[in-house]
Amino acid sequence: MNVTIAQSTFERALSVASRAIPSRATLPTLTHVWLQAEPGRLKVAGTDLNLAIITWEEALVSEPGGITVPAKPLAEFIGALPDEPVHLRVHRETWTLQIVCGSYETAMKGLDPEEYPILPDIEGDGFALDPEDFRQAIDQVTFAAATDETRPILTGVLIRREEGAAGGATVLTMAAADGYRLSVKTLPALRAPEGAFSVIVPASTLEEVGRLLKGETEPVSMMALRGRNQVGFRLSRAVVLSQLIEGQFPDFQAIIPKRWETRVEISREALLKACKALSVFARETSNAVRLVITPGERDQLGQVLLQSRSPEKGETRVAMDALVEGNRLEIAFNVRFLMDVLEAIEGDRVAFEMTTPQSPVKVLPVGDPSFVHVVMPMFL
Repeated sequence: MNVTIAQSTFERALSVASRAIPSRATLPTLTHVWLQAEPGRLKVAGTDLNLAIITWEEALVSEPGGITVPAKPLAEFIGALPDEPVHLRVHRETWTLQIVCGSYETAMKGLDPEEYPILPDIEGDGFALDPEDFRQAIDQVTFAAATDETRPILTGVLIRREEGAAGGATVLTMAAADGYRLSVKTLPALRAPEGAFSVIVPASTLEEVGRLLKGETEPVSMMALRGRNQVGFRLSRAVVLSQLIEGQFPDFQAIIPKRWETRVEISREALLKACKALSVFARETSNAVRLVITPGERDQLGQVLLQSRSPEKGETRVAMDALVEGNRLEIAFNVRFLMDVLEAIEGDRVAFEMTTPQSPVKVLPVGDPSFVHVVMPMFL
């Protein structure tokens, strides 16, 4: 392998691929980054066997080839180099990577790339998704997935094809739940293959895809690698491969409330600011915030009174005008859960649909039927 690549470009590629590399591993090769020179580009990859990220950048390749080298020291060394062309040459006799950049020169011991785990290609037809739509869907769903590994199925996001959508368009539904809250998002597919599609993807994988989607303009391809129990996402300069989570995802449709007794429509930004202020005092009481919801008389606006108490710091109250329909209600929430969904929603106003102080609450962005969130209240 003999390659010349810009220092900043190589540093960026190493940063992307390194996100899939574990800090510790039973197999030494898994702490390595995989480098593969092909005509006109350098591919850089990392994997922990559950997640793999492959990225590529333009490079001057005079001799194709590959090597794996320890990821952390390579990334640190490249990051310390001046912004000049980096020359990479592999000596196959000793599997050593020679790096030259200006007056800097080093030789790093590596391994035969044949010892690296196989990274399958995902060429072929899959779902084509608008990158901004998909990034938004990831942001609105993954935060509701569980982080506790005791129920692995809840650490994933269900992605399934919905048939019979309006106009014949193929729609994908994404859903995540942690036992206390649920997020569901639907998004159209620009292109869809034939047949059913239902997979459970680790939320952490989708978060990595979401990071790569920032600034992406070309459609994203998603496909299941059935024989390998994997899913792949192909972007313009990267591929993300992930093991799927096996099991039956909960029937989330049964969780979504079908009716309400009290409905509140309120400014999303104003409510988020109020929650951030109240969270300072709510930390010592399990993040509990009480809402007293009062309908207005005749044509008057209603009111939402938010309260949080701390035995040590005191009490905070915020009164806000809102459109309130139905019954007066006192209800409590984990303020962190409220802040999470309010930050995920894009729009000026948000609606809360409630029945009793102990029943699940539906949260909706006003004017956007593609997203619904359900959160369990806390006991008063």
